[in-house]
Amino acid sequence: MPAPTYRAYMATEVQGELATERARARSAPDAACAERSERTRLLVVLAAAAGLIHAKALFDHATHYWLFGVFFGVLACAQIGWAVLVYRRPGERRWLMPAAVVSLAVVALWIMTRSVGLPFGPWAGRREPLSITDLTASLNELVLAGLIVAILRPEGWLAARLRWLDGANCVRVGSMLVALSLLALLLGDHTHPAA
Repeated sequence: MPAPTYRAYMATEVQGELATERARARSAPDAACAERSERTRLLVVLAAAAGLIHAKALFDHATHYWLFGVFFGVLACAQIGWAVLVYRRPGERRWLMPAAVVSLAVVALWIMTRSVGLPFGPWAGRREPLSITDLTASLNELVLAGLIVAILRPEGWLAARLRWLDGANCVRVGSMLVALSLLALLLGDHTHPAA
C-alpha cells in the first residue's frame, strides 16, 4: 500500500476541521435552547405581553396627547425588542437588571397616574380610573421584575420566596398571565378622567 501523499493528508485534515466546525455550528442553537429555561421563557412571554398591551395603549393615548403616544410607542418597542433579545440570547444577563428597573419605574408611574395623576397633559392632576388592561400590564411587569431579581440574586430573600416558580409552575403562571393579557387586550376598555 503506497504512503498517503501530502495532498491526501491535507484533504483529510480539512475535512476533519470542516466536520468539527459543522458540529459546533449545530450544537450552538442546541446550547441556546438548553439555556432557555422555563424562567427565561416566562420572562420573554411577560415582556412581550406587556409590550402588546402598551402598543394598544399607544393607540388609546396618542390622539389625546402626543407625548403619551411617544411614551407608549417607545415602551412597547423596547419591551417587545427585549423579549426577542432574551429569547435569542438567553445566556446574556446584562440586559436583565435594566429591564427590571424599567418595569418597576413603569409600575411606579402607573401607580402615580392612578393615585394623584400626572402633573402635565390633558388630565393634569386628575387620577385615571383603573382598568383590567392597566392592571394586567402592571402585574406582568411586577412578576417580570421579581423573577429577574430572583434569577440574578439566587441567594436572596426574593429568590427564596419565588423558588416554587420553576419548571411546570412557570408554564402554569405564564399560561394564566398570557390568557389574562389576551383577555385584557380583547375586552379591556381604557377610559380617561372627565374633562
